[in-house]
Amino acid sequence: MKITNITVRRVDVPHTHPYNSAWAPPGRVEYSRRATIVKVDTDAGLVGWGITDAVDEAALRTQIAPALLGQDPRAVHRHIEVLRRSGSFVIDMALCDLIGKAAGQPLHRLWGFRGTRIRAYASTIVRKTPQERADDALRYLDQGFTAIKLRTANPTLAEDVALVAAVRGAVGNRMDIMVDANLAPGVNGDYRDPWDHARALATARELEQLDVVWLEEPLPRHDIAAIARLTAETDIAIAGGEGDVGMDTFMTLLRADAYDILQADCIHSEGISQFFKLAAAAEYKGRILAPHHGATGVGIAAHMQFSVCVPNAPWVEFILDPPYRTVEHYQQLGGIVDEPQWIDADGCLPAPTRPGLGIGVNEDAIAQYEVGS
Repeated sequence: MKITNITVRRVDVPHTHPYNSAWAPPGRVEYSRRATIVKVDTDAGLVGWGITDAVDEAALRTQIAPALLGQDPRAVHRHIEVLRRSGSFVIDMALCDLIGKAAGQPLHRLWGFRGTRIRAYASTIVRKTPQERADDALRYLDQGFTAIKLRTANPTLAEDVALVAAVRGAVGNRMDIMVDANLAPGVNGDYRDPWDHARALATARELEQLDVVWLEEPLPRHDIAAIARLTAETDIAIAGGEGDVGMDTFMTLLRADAYDILQADCIHSEGISQFFKLAAAAEYKGRILAPHHGATGVGIAAHMQFSVCVPNAPWVEFILDPPYRTVEHYQQLGGIVDEPQWIDADGCLPAPTRPGLGIGVNEDAIAQYEVGS
């Protein structure tokens, strides 16, 4: 099987309800979502798909595509070197999709699975009052979720604690709670002053009393020494890494004992084919790998195919904050991804069972939303 063509397209899908995310400056409203879609064709008639946030598509077209044309898509451990030089890993997702399709199996059945589902947490995205979030948590609980992630976007510790306390008071011990501070530069737009060690530690101490599972990205990602210190001084797990890129960066974090939970994302941190190396290294260090949410249902499917195969990836992030981020809008991206994924009766997300990543892509929907790159 040889790669015959690589197509790179950009789409811009309007939000049904424009919103201001918790990690963005107040007043900055998002009206649409841009994404880059990669299609890899082969001489066997099989097609692999990858979807990521909008990226430097020129690099995909001029650097990566010429290097991979005529190559066997299954040689992912050779191709990853090309992708690392460009810093874009979306094609790795498409290559893995092809590996499963060529074998007629979902990837987890080829990779050696331990189970077939992962516990999901409903991940919120906008600012809300404590009472509103408490009401949301009860709704998620009724839908079958057993965990929720809250965004702390408040100027004071007291406000952050009030938000979490309201949710804990509403759900009792029926749900796990995660908290995301979104304070790693490069993700939140850097409009807020970063916490110092004292504020991060004080927050962690308060959240420990509320039985929070983890505190995510409470410090700038470049300050590895500070992250390691906070990790050592707290009982609550410290999580992060969604914006870090490259295996060498994650090995540095592991060697420094920074973060209890690594949150690499296969759309920009490293290719999904390489996550097994990261999971093994994290397991050796006694760390958890809980991937960042990925891009659309394609990214979620990629993480699911991987996560059910390793012992230290117990969570899947499930973006859900209606009406701003619904399953249909976030996962399907205006109908581009054919089927949304949903949790089972136990609050777990099953791994897709169709060949490859286990998802389908609608090319007519791509054409509907396609824009120039």
